[in-house]
Amino acid sequence: MIVYDGRDCRLAPKVAYKIRVDTCTLFPVSGRHYWTGGCDGFACMWFSQGCSIGCPHCTGNTTNWVDNLCGSTKAPTINDPAFRTFNRHGTDPLGDWTKSNPWRAPGTAPVLDACGVAGGFTKNNEGPGGHPPPGYAWGDRGSELPVQGTTVWVAGSTVEVSWGIAANHGGGYQYRLCPKSAPLTEECFQRMPLAFASEKQTLRLANGTSLSIAGTFVSTGTTPRGSTWAMNPVPACGDALPGSYNRSCGSPQFPPPPGCDETCWGDSDETIRGGHRRAVLPTIVDRLRVPAALAPGDYVLGWRWDCEQTPQVWASCSDVTVVRKDAVLV
Repeated sequence: MIVYDGRDCRLAPKVAYKIRVDTCTLFPVSGRHYWTGGCDGFACMWFSQGCSIGCPHCTGNTTNWVDNLCGSTKAPTINDPAFRTFNRHGTDPLGDWTKSNPWRAPGTAPVLDACGVAGGFTKNNEGPGGHPPPGYAWGDRGSELPVQGTTVWVAGSTVEVSWGIAANHGGGYQYRLCPKSAPLTEECFQRMPLAFASEKQTLRLANGTSLSIAGTFVSTGTTPRGSTWAMNPVPACGDALPGSYNRSCGSPQFPPPPGCDETCWGDSDETIRGGHRRAVLPTIVDRLRVPAALAPGDYVLGWRWDCEQTPQVWASCSDVTVVRKDAVLV
C-alpha cells in the first residue's frame, strides 16, 4: 500500500507498507494510544517469546504463563518479596506462578536474539500482541538492523539512559556492552555488564515533571554472577489477570515510589481506571558508569528486560562510540 500526501497521488509517495496476507498488519497511528509511551518507533516489538529459566531455547508459547515451558526444574533465585514485582507474598490462588519466568533468575532465560526479534518469535505471534514493526517480518533479528546513529561516550564518564513501558510486565533490567566488531550474542553482552552510577533513579511523569526515587537493585542470584540488575520501579495493576490489558485497575502490585501520582502504576499506557484512560506510564531514567579502562572504539549498547509476569525478554540495542577523555574536542 502506497500513501501519498495529495489526493491526486501526483506527489512523491510518502510511505509504503507491506500488507500481510491472511493476518493482521500493524500500521502507525497518530494521537495517544497503546503504541505511544514505551513503544515510540515500535521499539517494543523486539523481544523473545516463551522463554523460561533453565531452558535451552525459547518456545514461542503464548498460552502458558505459569509452567516452565521446557519442563526444567530450575529453582528461582529471586525470592525476596522486596525484589518481586508480581504476587510478592505468594497469596495468589495459583501459588508461585511466576517462578519460571525470566526475572526470577535474571539473565538465565534464553533469548532468540540478544537485540530481540521482530514480533517476538519466528512465526505469527499476534496472541500476546507480537506484531513486527512495519517493513519487517516475524523473526527478523534486531542484531542485524542497520546503524541509524551513533552516540559518543567518554571512557570513565557517567551517562544517562532511559526506557519506557507500553505493557507493564514487572521484572527488571540491565544494560550491557558488546564490541561492534564481535558477533552480537548474549554471551558477548554478558561479558560486559555496565554498573549503575547511582542508587537513585528518575521517573519522568506524563505531566512533564520528574521525580527522584530510590532505586531497587539486586546483584545476588543474577547472571553474570554478581552483576547488578535494576528492578522495574513502576508497579503493575494488582487486580488484573496475567497478560491482560484495559481491565479495571484498582490497586498496584506493590506500593508505588513515594511522591508518585496516579500515573505511576498500571498495566499499560491506557489502563482503564474509573471509566477514564490514564496517561502514559513514567519513563525510567538511570545513570551508568562507562568503565575508565574501556578501549576506545565502536560498541553496541544492549538493554535487556527480564519480565516476571510473562515468559518474555524484551531487548533493545543502540550504537555508541567510546573515546578517551583527552580525545574529546572542545
